[in-house]
Amino acid sequence: MKLIAFDKYEGAGNDFIMLDFFAGETIDLDNEILMRQLCDRHFGIGADGIIALSPEAGYDFRMKYLNSDGRFSTFCGNGSRCISLFAQRKWKRDHFKFIASDGAHESEVLPNNQIRVRMKDINTMMQSGQGWLVDSGSPHLICEVENPFEYPVAEEGRKLRSEFSAEGANVNFIHVDTQGVLRIATYERGVEDETLACGTGIVASAYYWASTKGLLGTVSVPVISRGGHLSVSMTINSSGTASEVWLKGPARKVFSGFYTI
Repeated sequence: MKLIAFDKYEGAGNDFIMLDFFAGETIDLDNEILMRQLCDRHFGIGADGIIALSPEAGYDFRMKYLNSDGRFSTFCGNGSRCISLFAQRKWKRDHFKFIASDGAHESEVLPNNQIRVRMKDINTMMQSGQGWLVDSGSPHLICEVENPFEYPVAEEGRKLRSEFSAEGANVNFIHVDTQGVLRIATYERGVEDETLACGTGIVASAYYWASTKGLLGTVSVPVISRGGHLSVSMTINSSGTASEVWLKGPARKVFSGFYTI
């Protein structure tokens, strides 16, 4: 029998089990069955995913991310905000440079538990079936609907998630009102259900909307998800690419505990 220390964090309702590997790897992340068990909301701790804070030469830390299906996955925007708050409480600093599955990032912890993370540059988008594909660190299909919060997100997302590739894409259902406020609901692959928020999906959708409107220069997009309010800022270049992409939103520690294996 072994006790595993963990912390539970959430960012706009997107919740994660946080593991600190700086004193050594306390658990085998390659054990898919155990990872799924940890994320199980009835028989485990319950979470959308698992994040490990690991040492990495040249960076403050490496972010290792797994979805609730127990498998390593691509970058998680809300998870990166949560791990930044986790790191701030560990080291009593507000700025971090870290590396994840899609490369290097930087983050800043602001007052009132607002965290912003610099995302990867976005190079292009392409039309695919019923929507548009954007890679914002993870692949996202974006579909416009009248009211995302009344749309059958899980049912329709499940149908569309494998349209692009065998690994699948996350599926975002969005609507932007006349004030430029983006409302979004996301079906996440690996979770295989709707989540309360998806950071990379929010960024991809903001880029899609700004691009289709032909906006250039500095663009700021306020966002409403089921889990709360976030914002995206980016610079859209004349080539259509986006740089200086930042995701900002809330994160908080929910509780700490020990899990017995």
